[in-house]
Amino acid sequence: MQVILIDDVFHLGRRGEVVRVAEGYGRNYLIPKKLAIPVTPGNLKMIEQQQLAFARKEAKFRGEAELLANELNQLHVILSRKAGETGVLFGSVTSKDLTDLLEQNGIHLDRRRILLQQPVKTIGNHRISVLLHSDVKAELLLSVVVEGDETITKVKKKDEESERIIAELDSKLRDIEQLSARPSLQVQPEVEKQPAKKGRVAASARSGEKAAESERKARKATPSEELKPSKKESKRPSKKKKEAE
Repeated sequence: MQVILIDDVFHLGRRGEVVRVAEGYGRNYLIPKKLAIPVTPGNLKMIEQQQLAFARKEAKFRGEAELLANELNQLHVILSRKAGETGVLFGSVTSKDLTDLLEQNGIHLDRRRILLQQPVKTIGNHRISVLLHSDVKAELLLSVVVEGDETITKVKKKDEESERIIAELDSKLRDIEQLSARPSLQVQPEVEKQPAKKGRVAASARSGEKAAESERKARKATPSEELKPSKKESKRPSKKKKEAE
């Protein structure tokens, strides 16, 4: 059967399209779920009118999105956060932090449109994508600096000051990377070597004990040999025999 989609259906089509589907799929799923309607002359005329209205509405949304994208592309957001020596923040910067700051400057933006997979957790310059429309994207420049005596929360247009802040942050990050890449030369104290020596002495003592034990076992295994006189002793006549002679 043929149906008119009244909503986007994944792997099937977009709203307003006429598609051919299985009879059971259309009557038991698409139509009851209000995802499609049967193809009739009245429904086709209604969809055409809706598509015209939707196109006008879509064009309006796209135009507004392009204007907002142009504005966001020119902005520079500067925030300060407490950070360690390696540049890792003690806190983070989230999409809600950004939308709240933009709201304070008269820019209304749904935080779900900020494509931030995870909060920002390091100082530096971050370029964050913003999806304003299915075909319109913007890029928001965020600079997170180390917080000093005063907290910085600023939204401004890109200018020479922005270039200076970007350059200083990039230089600071390079210095941090160089420091972390240097190998640390540490001489191990003599105390750490002593256990190894003791271990070798203990091992040699154990091997000596094993050898002595093996020798004792060998002697026990042949007791008769210890009782036999040597050849030299057997040749000597006893004192009693000499006296008798």
